[in-house]
Amino acid sequence: MAPTRRNERRHPVTIATAAGVLSLVLPFTSLVRLYRSTGSWFPFAYTFLVSLVTFCLYGYDKMQARNLQWRVKEVTLHTWAILGGWPGALLGRHFFQHKTRKAAFQVPFWIIVMGWQVFWWIVWRVDLSASKARRDWSAYM
Repeated sequence: MAPTRRNERRHPVTIATAAGVLSLVLPFTSLVRLYRSTGSWFPFAYTFLVSLVTFCLYGYDKMQARNLQWRVKEVTLHTWAILGGWPGALLGRHFFQHKTRKAAFQVPFWIIVMGWQVFWWIVWRVDLSASKARRDWSAYM
């Protein structure tokens, strides 16, 4: 009887993986700060749902690639990342080992991630207590 070979999938930790993990720190802390000042779960829920859809799209595209069938357009994957699903795209890229080598895909993807980092840095820098104080003051006018 021939020996059976286990088809184990490796998930290598690369520089891109480390950069992806580090890119989640600022958004998470900004979301926590935003929640603490507003009490709204909406930003968390939105980010989670859009990231979940994006993650599933990466998985579906990988499955289609393996089966040599119609694929998800790259512009669709980038659009979902722009809409806020880039954390799901990071996880999908790592988990499915998908879209990790093609430079024409990587450059726009990392530009999107950097754009979101700028957005979350701005959210972090906004003085939320001052805007809340203005809202409270306007209630008395």
